[in-house]
Amino acid sequence: RSRTSFCESFVGVPFVAACTLTVAMRSAIGFVLCALVASESPSASSKPAEVALANLTDAQTSITVVTYNLYWWCVSDEYGNCPQYGGGKGFGQIYGRVQENGPFDLVGFQECDNVAQIIGGSGLAGSFDYYSPAKGNDAPMAWNRQKFQLIEGPGVQWVAKDRYGDRNINWVRLQVIGSSATIFFANTHGPLDQCGGGPGAAVANNYASAINAHKKPGDEVIFTGDFNCGSNQDTMKNLAQVFENDATDTSYNGADHVFSSEGVPVLWKGTSPGSPSDHQLLKAVLQINTPPGPPAPAPGPPGPGPSGCPVAPSNGPCCKSCSANHYCPSNKGCYSEGQAGCAGGYCPAPQAVTEEIVV
Repeated sequence: RSRTSFCESFVGVPFVAACTLTVAMRSAIGFVLCALVASESPSASSKPAEVALANLTDAQTSITVVTYNLYWWCVSDEYGNCPQYGGGKGFGQIYGRVQENGPFDLVGFQECDNVAQIIGGSGLAGSFDYYSPAKGNDAPMAWNRQKFQLIEGPGVQWVAKDRYGDRNINWVRLQVIGSSATIFFANTHGPLDQCGGGPGAAVANNYASAINAHKKPGDEVIFTGDFNCGSNQDTMKNLAQVFENDATDTSYNGADHVFSSEGVPVLWKGTSPGSPSDHQLLKAVLQINTPPGPPAPAPGPPGPGPSGCPVAPSNGPCCKSCSANHYCPSNKGCYSEGQAGCAGGYCPAPQAVTEEIVV
């Protein structure tokens, strides 16, 4: 399909000096003009796809998508071999990268062991919901609750296994608020050394099968991830026969990608430095149709609370002083306020306990 792209840039950060044009514009004049805009017009980089966004109708909206591998083990100095990032220094830089590349609507993280920490530290807790999968599944995802309503999920499906363990695809279904438009948002951290031949074809098929098994008619697919495979390798080539490879960075030969359904226009795409991560931050602006939806139903009375909550002052296995201090009876997990994934709902956080000293 023919897509219009723009000189790629990010607000306040070095931009990629590359420009992709439609086939009709692949002329020397087009490339010279683009180069001039990129090199001589700082204002052109301040509002990505400004012209295209201005031309959106009332029945269209843009969705800004980010995928970002956080390099958690080093940024956290987990093993003591990245002392330059110890004491929270690495996380402070990660929060800064997320903040400077906002605003966005959907974000898929990889190598992220605590998405609540990243969302909170980046100042997004007031506007973003997220899914934090089980330990060992390091590809959480987050969405802007002011733009989307969760309508199904989250879900997880196995796609492959490598020397580090199982690799999964995580997903949610979202509805654009005020519209009948629905999004199937998926995120993954793909397996190592499974990019070619039969293994590559199998992984691509598993990705596509997982999405097609859970998405509903009318859903627009947006699929982010560190796939650990470049666009010129079999896994990505096979996947690109099912979904459009909208954006790719240059990290590790182009391991990070944003895919979408066939026919979803790309208004803008680009990368920015991701350090202290060893990956770039990849970002794309997509356009979807948003037909009007039915009015939101009036809020009903609050439903019954979940059964099986710990009796105060106990909080089950959850830490009272941690952000993830809501106990989930259905899976015995600990959740942060607003975090999705607890069937039946989580228990309220315990009230602060006043220490009593008897003398």
